[in-house]
Amino acid sequence: MDTFGKVMSLCFPDLHYKVNKTDFFVTLPNGSEIHFAGLDDDKRTEKILGKEFSTIFFNECSQIEFRAISIALTRLAEKNGLKKKAYYDENPPSKSHWSYWMFIKKLDPIDNVPLSNPDDYNSLLMNPKDNQQNIDEDYLKMLSQLPEKDKERFLNGAFSDEDEGAAYYAFNRDKHVCETEFIDGTIFNFLDFNVNPMTATIAQVIGDELHIHDESFLTGNSDTYKMANDLKIRGYQGTVIPDSTGRNRKTSGRSDFQILEEAGFSIQYVLNPFWRDRVNNLNRLFHMDKIKINPKCKKLINDLEKVVLKDGDLFEGTDGMLTHISDGLGYGAWQLFPMIERKKQRTICL
Repeated sequence: MDTFGKVMSLCFPDLHYKVNKTDFFVTLPNGSEIHFAGLDDDKRTEKILGKEFSTIFFNECSQIEFRAISIALTRLAEKNGLKKKAYYDENPPSKSHWSYWMFIKKLDPIDNVPLSNPDDYNSLLMNPKDNQQNIDEDYLKMLSQLPEKDKERFLNGAFSDEDEGAAYYAFNRDKHVCETEFIDGTIFNFLDFNVNPMTATIAQVIGDELHIHDESFLTGNSDTYKMANDLKIRGYQGTVIPDSTGRNRKTSGRSDFQILEEAGFSIQYVLNPFWRDRVNNLNRLFHMDKIKINPKCKKLINDLEKVVLKDGDLFEGTDGMLTHISDGLGYGAWQLFPMIERKKQRTICL
């Protein structure tokens, strides 16, 4: 609210308004109210559910999870004659951020499909050069001397190109996404055990290629019982290649492996490879054009395009939804198409 006070004194010095410092809102002379709220954690986000607004402004939206944005937008529900609008501002982050996908590429950040109403999403580029009368000259000089990558973001207002940080840099939607069809043979389910989300990719080995036909992406309070039921209902009962933590992870007192076996699935017991090896193996297979992914696998495609390396590890995204389904693909590919050919064991009878 400090910034609000400064802006009002500079731009509207003669406007009188009341400040409620307990509930964080101001009342204007015409009775309109401006409320201030944080969206940086679940509790603060949930607090706004009891309110209704006509306009919402998301300040520094690059720091806000898309899930929190989605919840806040449900509160554009005030019944009056005003057109409901949302405004956003940010220092442009990387191209993997939801704001780039929604406002620049006009794609749904979650499902990776074209927005149904793209004309409702517009963007305006403003950078320090457009505001020189209010910015110190030395500050502009400092920005101009930043490393090229930082200069593009902070001086020119450009989204950063993180291709060198993309985990699955060899994945190419135009090459690797195409229609696939089931054939007679083993159906593989690549599982990543998690609560939110729990994921599976449904695949077959066709010739010397791995074809991904479908996916399952369960959110909320999901568990292995729900995943097993979802796969069975959809006719995908087959062989599971899982995250090996499922051997010890338990749901209602039973291990995830036990639940799957009792549901009629067979399990290929594997040890999780080191994550770098798993990622490198997928990039190897993409380079060799050995993986084909059906367009219906929207969550997997989204993962492969958005997962980046950050601080020496795979970054789950600000909402924690990324990496899981591509992890599952990595477990399956490592087992079926390993980088290093496994030596066949020989039995010696004495």
